[in-house]
Amino acid sequence: MSLTSPQRIKSLKPAQLCVCILCRDSCQRGWRLLYIVTAFHRCSDVLKPCLLAFLQDACASPGVQYQGIAKACEQNLRRTFQYGGRVQYPNSMELKAMLAGRSSKRQLFLLPGGIERHLKIKTCSVALDVIEELCFEMGLHRVEAVDEYAIFLVTHKGNK
Repeated sequence: MSLTSPQRIKSLKPAQLCVCILCRDSCQRGWRLLYIVTAFHRCSDVLKPCLLAFLQDACASPGVQYQGIAKACEQNLRRTFQYGGRVQYPNSMELKAMLAGRSSKRQLFLLPGGIERHLKIKTCSVALDVIEELCFEMGLHRVEAVDEYAIFLVTHKGNK
């Protein structure tokens, strides 16, 4: 019987139930912190194999608690090693969203011809991800097509 099954919860005393809930909340916060750290910092070459093995273990068997966030942490770690950690640290609003379990946002992209497209941007998204997704939506599947596009940032509605 799992710790949080309805039968188990009914059999717990109020103090035990409180500890159970606090422990689960603490685990969630720990996983969210690991999600943030794997998105922003490279770990050492010594720690990398151990951390990757731990994360792969955590997301290997179906139904394991925190499997989804373990997979996200593994992806963050791989992307951090591939592209480097994020240069810009999260602002307080982004940090609060990540601690609350929201790891992506919808970002507006303006395409030629005045076409607007919203894409889901995650903590570890890079410009190449956005370009590939936009090319895919336009039906451009060749690698050469991706090289033809770039992203420009428009701030304050174009005013400097």
